[in-house]
Amino acid sequence: MSTHDIRTTPERQPRPRPAHPAAVAQVLEARSFTEGEPRTVLIRAEPRWSGPERLQLSRGRTARVAAAVSPLALLDVITTGRATAGGDEEGSDRTEILAVLTDAEEADLGPGLLARVYRNRVYPIEPWAVVRRIFGARDIDPRLTAEAWAAEALIDAAGQENWPKSPGTVLARDTALSRLSAARLSTTDHRLGADSLDAHALFTWSLASGAAERLASLRAQERQGITAWLTDPERVGTRAAQTLTALLALFDGGSGADAVPVGLVCAALWAPNAPASADRARGRAELLFGPHRLDDDTLAAFGAEAEAYLRVLLAGWSRTVAAEDEPTRAGPDPLALLARADTLAQTLGAEKAAAQSYLLEAGLQARYAEVARALARSVPGSPTAVPDPRRVRELDRAADALFGHVLASQDRHRNTRTRIRMARRLLSWLATPAPGPFGTAAEAVQQHIDDHSWADLAVGWIDDGDHAHPELPAAFGTLSAAVRARRHIVDERFAVRLAEETRSGSVPEKFLVVEDFARRVLAPVVKPSRAKTGTAPLLFVVLDGASAAVTAGLADELRRQSWAEYDPVTDSDGVQHRRSMLAALPTLTKVSRGSLFAGELLEIEQQEERRRFGAHAFWRGADVRLFHKADLRGPSGHGLGSELAEALVDPAVHVAVVVNTIDDRLGEDRAVAHWKLEELLGVTDLLSLARTGGRALVITSDHGHILDHGTAKQPVPDALSARHRTGTTAAGPGELVLTGRRVVADDNRITALWDTSQRYGNRQAGYHGGIALAEVAIPVLAFVPHGAPAPKGWRELGPQRPHWWDSEAPGDGTNSARPNAPSAAMRGPRKTARKAAQKAVEKQLTTEQKTGQGALLSFDALDAAPDTAETTAAPAPIAISRAGRLVEALRASDIMAAQIEALPRPEQFDTIAAAVGALVDAHGVLPVTVLAERAGKRAPRAAGFAATLQRALNYDQADVLILTDNGRSLRLDIALLKRQFGIEEAAK
Repeated sequence: MSTHDIRTTPERQPRPRPAHPAAVAQVLEARSFTEGEPRTVLIRAEPRWSGPERLQLSRGRTARVAAAVSPLALLDVITTGRATAGGDEEGSDRTEILAVLTDAEEADLGPGLLARVYRNRVYPIEPWAVVRRIFGARDIDPRLTAEAWAAEALIDAAGQENWPKSPGTVLARDTALSRLSAARLSTTDHRLGADSLDAHALFTWSLASGAAERLASLRAQERQGITAWLTDPERVGTRAAQTLTALLALFDGGSGADAVPVGLVCAALWAPNAPASADRARGRAELLFGPHRLDDDTLAAFGAEAEAYLRVLLAGWSRTVAAEDEPTRAGPDPLALLARADTLAQTLGAEKAAAQSYLLEAGLQARYAEVARALARSVPGSPTAVPDPRRVRELDRAADALFGHVLASQDRHRNTRTRIRMARRLLSWLATPAPGPFGTAAEAVQQHIDDHSWADLAVGWIDDGDHAHPELPAAFGTLSAAVRARRHIVDERFAVRLAEETRSGSVPEKFLVVEDFARRVLAPVVKPSRAKTGTAPLLFVVLDGASAAVTAGLADELRRQSWAEYDPVTDSDGVQHRRSMLAALPTLTKVSRGSLFAGELLEIEQQEERRRFGAHAFWRGADVRLFHKADLRGPSGHGLGSELAEALVDPAVHVAVVVNTIDDRLGEDRAVAHWKLEELLGVTDLLSLARTGGRALVITSDHGHILDHGTAKQPVPDALSARHRTGTTAAGPGELVLTGRRVVADDNRITALWDTSQRYGNRQAGYHGGIALAEVAIPVLAFVPHGAPAPKGWRELGPQRPHWWDSEAPGDGTNSARPNAPSAAMRGPRKTARKAAQKAVEKQLTTEQKTGQGALLSFDALDAAPDTAETTAAPAPIAISRAGRLVEALRASDIMAAQIEALPRPEQFDTIAAAVGALVDAHGVLPVTVLAERAGKRAPRAAGFAATLQRALNYDQADVLILTDNGRSLRLDIALLKRQFGIEEAAK
């Protein structure tokens, strides 16, 4: 016996672990056999084998593996084994080795049994040699061998993993431990990647079923080793190490499955702005981490990383669209995690801290509450009062805080965000002076199209109701009441003027009325045939019952879909703007739509509309066809009726279509204040075919409507509709008598309601037939697809939103009758923004000196003054608009001065300022011709002026101002303008 086999009796060893095939092969490969030596090799391991029956070794050898659970079983295996040197069993292989796995120690086997095995001993497994063999490595990183626990863990885990080999390399510590950690922590439902064991991956793992059990199943030494490696700050960085330390500590405390919700609560408790009351809640939260005592920095980092993880989940959740056959989205549910975090916050007594969170639902609700309270405080107390600017600024700050909350950007809060923005716009509208008596009914109708209808659109949003927070409905209701009180005054003044003009028969010559619309607006477009002139055919859409508020929203949607808006009135020399017209009276479909198609004041049925409309002499032989609701419905698989679809693809046919969706909905229970194009029957298909054919598009209505928001029924015996009657009894409050040729009724006389809070008929979603502005004013929209030629005489329009719609502070302008008219600060050399602002300040100071009341006094108090409340509007707060601030900053810029000096053709700064201001007011984009007009240039000079502007603004060849839409529009990059001219701070 050689000296290296002489050994002392070893101490008893711990119970061995299962043997990996690589471990068995490693032991056998190191053995060499001489003639006559036993080929049975004992290997100390758990006596259980799940590997292959035979192992292939080097030099053409094979080994059969068996297990013996006791010395007696071992004797039986050796006795019956065929791989001995002296075996004579038929078919035995004298070169095959028998490897027997046993957990018995040599002292338990006795010399007689040991004499029958190789070298009379039990061979231990050499762990690191086995690891080297498993990975096919040439050597092992010394830092890995220093981890004494790792070898056995790697061998054990290798039995369940198919790790790739790295022949001839050094097995690095991080490579081995990353694969080990991923293998040990992965669950049946969630597999971890060895290359992505970061905080976010482990947050996801913590949510998987069985994660806690998987971690608990590891031996203490292995668990400690994996934890130490995962949380090594030199490897992962301080913040990640702190995060993972806290996360794994939660598993020790039994709260591992709540790692993400606990982290979200920790973020609130350890936030810099956490309330003083958070101390007790912090103490309760620390108990969740079991025996570990974590410092404040660690818990703050853990909370911050949990918030970052949830933001990633929310972003993915918003982008993911569940398949039709999948009821839920894949992956963790961020909303469920947030709900759990809110529950934990309540359990820990952390409600006040959670209310300051920009991620937890409690923080969102707290911000909603602040917005609701600030909004309620901002609403003026009487119809002629304006909002207190200090209160409005408080609302702005509250709204900014709300919109900064992560959950506020979610789709489920989209409508609430819109309602809050609409509420803010309504405060800006209330800050404009209340209109006085109208000069003409036509003036009132046009002002309704330009201004009041936008307020109706906004108030329709808030009237829809909102339950994102219990206090919002009351705040919205208060604002709605204030807006309706102001609109009540407007409607009454309009109705008085309309009754006077209807009685006298006077209508401004150039103003559109429904009976002249086809002749004045449509005939110039359809008059020439396409075959002779090459002009585009017309699509004329009548949205039955659509109010100006509805069409304002639809027009914005059309602009977003690359339709360019035009003024279609060709017989007017005034400034182009979105047009309006007067409905026939009463404002009923048979009367006003009948008059529209007949070209004269008549009450006719649908069939007569078609006959009369197609037979007008002013078409001059053009093929004009009218289609009604039944023609919009096509057979299965077709969007439109076949006759209508064929007409739309025929360039020689001018098409008119009546869409009844809005008017039909008025007869139902629920009011709809705002519509989308896709919600109107057939309109999406109509627009698609119109765009393909390059058709000019004209959209109008036959009358408007009012919506029911708590109307009162008036019992009258002679009602003819929900809003008008014959007038057999005297007119009461909210009514007026109308007589004259434009009243299509017996004796040309009716009594109609102007008060929108009253009705004659049963309650329904909405009504028409009366004389409120929203019923009488008919909007006129004209569009051409971008890139298509416009009809002769049509003039392109810029944005038609009123100035207060996008203003930054209430009272920063006047109640302009035409929203696309240049502001006082943008009218070229006559008046700069600085001079206009200075004049306004001087005017307010004068007012203050006369009244003794300063700007800091509540506007409600000003309104209450008996000698001025009814005759003089309270002075609006002075605020320079965003465009004005930017222009003044440009004026002070040395770079701007140098750019103007270098122009090949001299140009005044005020002209450039007017153009810049117009672009800013239009959100950066305007047609070239419209921009030139805003800057005081004639249309033939538009292209040259655009080139001059580009030379002036594109400093250092930056694309501050570029041409778009095939050279038809200019787009201003406002942020780049500020950076290039060094006016970032000045323009704030």
